[in-house]
Amino acid sequence: MSKKRRGSGYRRSGNRPWIWIAIGVIGVLGLGLLNLWQTGAFASPPPPSRSGDPATLLPLAQGPSLRGGHDPALIPENPPAPRPAPAGQPVPRLDMPEREHAFGRIYARWTVSHVFAVQNTGTADLVITNLVTSCGCTTAELSSSVIPPGHRADLTVTFDADFHPVKGPVTRLVWFATNDPAQPWVEVRITADVRR
Repeated sequence: MSKKRRGSGYRRSGNRPWIWIAIGVIGVLGLGLLNLWQTGAFASPPPPSRSGDPATLLPLAQGPSLRGGHDPALIPENPPAPRPAPAGQPVPRLDMPEREHAFGRIYARWTVSHVFAVQNTGTADLVITNLVTSCGCTTAELSSSVIPPGHRADLTVTFDADFHPVKGPVTRLVWFATNDPAQPWVEVRITADVRR
C-alpha cells in the first residue's frame, strides 16, 4: 500500500492569527471613522445665511464698523426704556426684518454665521453703540455704526460651537444700544442644536 504524498500545494489548516488581527484593525478603524462621521468631521459648515433678500432691503450704508464680543460691563443692569419721540424733529427709526435666527443642527467643530439687516426707516441718522454678546463663543460685527435715513447696515453674528464644550440646544444673545427713542436697547437671538 503506497502512501499518498502531499504535494507542494498542500497548506496546513488551522487558525491564522494575522487574519484575526487584520479583522480587529479594520473594525477599530471602521468604528473610528463612524465616530468621526457622527461628530461632523467630514461635514463642512454652511456658508453664512442672511435675513431678507438684499435686493428687497435698503441700500448698504458706508461708515465706521463696530465690533462686539462678550463684555459684561457693557450690559446695563436696567436697559433703557422707550421714550416718546421729540415733536417736530427728525427721528431715526430702527427696522429689523428679523431678530432671531435658528441654525438648526450643527456640529461642535463648526463656526456658523448669520447676517441680520439693521435698517433706518426714519428721518435722522441711526447711531448704534454698545454692541455686546452673551457669551465668549459669540461675536458680532456691524458694517456701519452710523446708518443714514433710507439705508441699512449688516450685523454679522458668529457662533463658535467649539469654543467650550456645549451639547444640545443653545441660545446666544446679542444686544446693542440705539438713538431710536422707541427702541433704545435691542436684543437679537440665535439658537442651535449642537452635536458632539
